[in-house]
Amino acid sequence: MQFLIRHITDSTDHHFTHVTKARENETFTVVEAKSKEDAKRKYKAQKLNEAFTKSKKGQ
Repeated sequence: MQFLIRHITDSTDHHFTHVTKARENETFTVVEAKSKEDAKRKYKAQKLNEAFTKSKKGQ
């Protein structure tokens, strides 16, 4: 089972922790990016790289 745990500090310096449980068909991936579009591009590139690595090992 996977959980996404987010730590948030608001403008009044209050700290919050939010826990989200991943559904059975869901995974979480963290990507460092400058924008939503950049994050999508980096995620797709990461997945393509993983697929290429797996196929290369299978040969």
